[in-house]
Amino acid sequence: MPPIEQQILGENRERLVLHQRSDFRQAVQQMASQASRSMDIFTYDLDKPVYDQPGFLEAAKQLALRTPGVAIRILLQRSEKVQKEGHRLIDLARRVTSRIEIRRPHPDYIDHPENFLIVDRMGYVRRSQPERYEGEANFCDPLESKLLSEFFTDVWDRSEVESSLRRLYL
Repeated sequence: MPPIEQQILGENRERLVLHQRSDFRQAVQQMASQASRSMDIFTYDLDKPVYDQPGFLEAAKQLALRTPGVAIRILLQRSEKVQKEGHRLIDLARRVTSRIEIRRPHPDYIDHPENFLIVDRMGYVRRSQPERYEGEANFCDPLESKLLSEFFTDVWDRSEVESSLRRLYL
């Protein structure tokens, strides 16, 4: 099985078991860098060690700039930490508002334990608990990606825009 940095979206079908923060950072960056249509992120607090990294941010920026319509959808369960500490993905979302949208999940899903990233409805990276770096990634699992996408869309359709992260111009 090729290492994470050699995985190809839509080709490598092996399920990768992830055990540490660096595994998640690598898998998310590798998958995001190959995105061509969409990225959906269901996250507890936008996990700074994973999503506020140069490689991921550059991939997100490129996807947002070249994809018409909303390319990146983020369901953020807890925004307090990113409001207090800042996050470069939030800054990017403020600059390309028509391409990156952030919502707060409906209260029924605010404490959903599993966090995940889905890219092009083809690959995913997921953690079973937001406080532990244990989970899996698969760069080519259209069925599981579709199931995660359907769940994400159901939650998205019932969610609200996360207005606390908007920039106020005075």
